[in-house]
Parts: sequence; structure tokens; C-alpha cells
Amino acid sequence: MRCPLALAASALLLLGACDGDEPTPATDPAPADPSAESPEPESPEAESAEAEDEAPAEAPAERPGANRWPDEACARVIVVAYQGAMAAPASVSRSEEDARARAADLRTRVTEGGEDFAEVAREESDAASSGPRGGLLGTYDREGFPAIHEPIRDPVFALAVGETSDVLEAPYGFVVARRCVVEKIHTRHILVRYAGARNAPDDVTRTQAEARALATQLRAQAIAEGADFAAIARESSEDASADEGGDLGLVGRGLLAPAYEAAAWELQDGAISEVVESEFGFHVIQRIPDDEG
Repeated sequence: MRCPLALAASALLLLGACDGDEPTPATDPAPADPSAESPEPESPEAESAEAEDEAPAEAPAERPGANRWPDEACARVIVVAYQGAMAAPASVSRSEEDARARAADLRTRVTEGGEDFAEVAREESDAASSGPRGGLLGTYDREGFPAIHEPIRDPVFALAVGETSDVLEAPYGFVVARRCVVEKIHTRHILVRYAGARNAPDDVTRTQAEARALATQLRAQAIAEGADFAAIARESSEDASADEGGDLGLVGRGLLAPAYEAAAWELQDGAISEVVESEFGFHVIQRIPDDEG
């Protein structure tokens, strides 16, 4: 599977889009774990006739072509695993038949019942990675869609923004997918790692408290009048993006570590965050205007 180089290189890349073992990918800044779940988008497989009847009630928004990035799709998913499915949590004991019926029921709740898709995903999805993120799978073009989720790729791209799929079948269970608007954010960051943090090299020996203190010092430097954030990142960041002044490029929602992403989207262009902790360490983030290279 292909993955944008800028993302693959950075410690901040999330959801496994670049990982090979996926049912819940994982890579630097955006963690996804390929294990107990069957997370993100899944495989396309139409379900029951009764699901088809519900689709019109959804009032799908604009067609994909109306998006700023028409060749990419953002998706949220609800995954229902069953005993024996790939990466199914040990606690799952339902049969395949029961899983299919449950997925159909959850689909009805978010279509006919009008329940919030993200909330239902948080409460009901068996995907350990995407579930807590409100089912957010991420944003991908067709070539970059994670291999484990390729079965649902075409069904997702066939949806209008805001529209919900029929129940789809994936190796790790049954999936209900909703296409969301593609949103992207451009940031740069400074990362300070500590011993035991995700992906931290063996030569990183500072404690978590020491890492936080150093990140706080670096933030003070970054917000000082006349400071050059990119220069500080080149000098002090411990992420692979340091050579680029900490620049992660324009990244679709759902592909960065949750804590990082949440903080970044709260920033105004040019603003610098407080110290943000993710599983990779402590970050100081600056939001860059989308049109700035």
C-alpha cells in the first residue's frame, strides 16, 4: 500500500495508513493498533434490502466532485466484530449472523433513528482504533486506501458526502460507513520524546517529566517575539520532520495522533499551541495557512 512520504516519515502519522498489519494500523503520530479490532473502514459488501430502503432518508449532501479534494474521501465507520473474525477482541462472542444483524440495527439507528454517527461509533464500534475517534477512519485517495480496508474503498467513494453505506463485510467484521467532508490542516511541530514513549529510540533516556519541562522551554522560545519556529524545530525537534522545520504538510483529518489533531484544529493560522502530549511524546504545534508551502 502506498503512503505519502511526508506522512510516512513523520512521527506524527496516525492511523496506520502506512502500516502493513492493520486491522488498526499504527505509525508514529497517529496511532492505530493492528490488533484487537478491525477498526477503520472496512470492506464493501451490500447487506439487506431493508438497508437499501433507508438510504433515501439520509439527504446526502453534495456529491464528491463538489469537494476541494474530489479525488480523496474521508470516512467514519462502525465495526461489528464476531467470534473468529480477523483481530476480533477476545471479549467478542457473537456469531457472524448476530454480528450482521447488529450492524443492520446500528445502521438503522443512524439513518432512520437520526442518532449521531460519531457518538454511536464511540459507544458501539468494536474497532479499538477508530471507535474512540467517533469512527473516524481518515482521509485517503484511492491508491492510498489502507489495504486491510480496501474492500470498502469503492463503496465509500460511491457515497455522497453525508451518506451512509449499506452494511459492508470486511475480514474483521461488518461495517457501516459514512462519507464525510474532506478537511485538511497544515501544521509544523516540535517533538520531545521520553523513554518509553511510542517509537522512542533506545538512546532516549529522559523521563516524562523531563520531556515535558524541555517542551515547555522550547515553547517559550517559539512564542518569543521574532522567534523562528521552523529554525527551532530543525534544531530541537526529535521527529523525522525536523529537517523540514517540523512541517508535516497538508494532512487530512483523521491521520494524526488524536491529541495532536484535536489541539491543531483549535488553532488559528499562525498560532502556537500549549504543550500537547501524545503517545509519542510532547509536541509544540504551529498551524500554518493552508496555502503556505
